[in-house]
Amino acid sequence: MNDQNLTSQNKVSDFVNKYQDHAIDIFYKSGIDFCCGGTKSLETSCKEKDLDQEKVLNELINLPENSKDTGNEDWTQFTLTELIDNIESIHHKFLDDALPQLTDLITKVISAHGKNHPELYELEKTIADLNYDLEPHLMKEERVLFQMLKDLEGSVANGGCPCDSVENPIKIMIQEHDAVAVILQRINTVTNNFSPPEDACETYKLLFKKLREVETDTHLHIHKENNLLFPKALNEVASHQ
Repeated sequence: MNDQNLTSQNKVSDFVNKYQDHAIDIFYKSGIDFCCGGTKSLETSCKEKDLDQEKVLNELINLPENSKDTGNEDWTQFTLTELIDNIESIHHKFLDDALPQLTDLITKVISAHGKNHPELYELEKTIADLNYDLEPHLMKEERVLFQMLKDLEGSVANGGCPCDSVENPIKIMIQEHDAVAVILQRINTVTNNFSPPEDACETYKLLFKKLREVETDTHLHIHKENNLLFPKALNEVASHQ
């Protein structure tokens, strides 16, 4: 991936895999969905947002000097097990820590600011929805799907053929990712793109900062699964049938 010259015909996910944080920053600025919409070409994504694709492409491929040679890992070269370990150690660990923090912070902020900011009650419900969706989702991945994918890789490495179908579990996980993306968009809207009001206290500001971190990390989390882990697993199955 890192030696490939990318064009507007490449998938949005290709740019994230190659340029990582640099591409993610540009896609956020442009409003381009790189996780659930990562399979679309850059050309299609730009047309949907009425963006100048050549301008966006030039921004993506022309790295600022301080972004070059950062030694980023090439996720496209990871094995299934390496991708799973990366996802669990970085993104699952982050959510395990962040989700309880969000619940604690919104409770405190409502106690102090709920009277003047009734929109906080909608935010509280949306955070609860996020917890309700993500907690069982992470558990199903760790206890069921990820173990299936590791078994798949082990079977192939030993010259065997995949026994259990992973297609339906992957399809379900992708559907759940879509649902989480909708909730994250609702949070973004309710918080006015994580912009605290003028009377916000430090806890209020911390809540919005943490919500932005959750959005950013979860989008990258979904990208790694939808656009790297799951296609790699399905390709393994297809090549040994």
